[in-house]
Amino acid sequence: MKIRITIIFLVCLISFGFGQNRKERDYGHYKSLNLNVGYNYSFGDPNDKNFHLIDIGINKAMYGGMHGGGLQYGFGTEIGLNTEKFTIGPKISGAINLMGIVIGTELVTYTDFDNMTLRLVPFIGIGGEKGRLTINPHVILTNKNFQPIDKGLLSLTINLSMKREKIK
Repeated sequence: MKIRITIIFLVCLISFGFGQNRKERDYGHYKSLNLNVGYNYSFGDPNDKNFHLIDIGINKAMYGGMHGGGLQYGFGTEIGLNTEKFTIGPKISGAINLMGIVIGTELVTYTDFDNMTLRLVPFIGIGGEKGRLTINPHVILTNKNFQPIDKGLLSLTINLSMKREKIK
């Protein structure tokens, strides 16, 4: 009896899986040009103080499909709000996302116009084409003595679409 119920259950699952008809909904693919704005909370070592940064940039994105995946690449800058000296961090970034999970990396150069440091920043979190919430650990590549912010970020970024078009 248990075997029959299991077989019936599996047959029903398979038939429902084949029932996903792409013609019923438009699972199109899109490309867009976005203005991204965000907030970063910097925590961890080596400073006793936690820092706040704003994130502004431009990115291009391609996304779509039945399960909502895509990629995004762009450039921008992070600006320290409560750093000891005025600090900015120009960066380039790239990310991929699928079904609400986003992974990517950034290459950031933080400077206070007296010193600078280059950092590789991989990130992972939740998000899609409209925004993301990620955790960003920092790998310091140059000038390990210059610590304008801490070695970890919690980042919330929103994409504001400036141009969006369907890919044919």
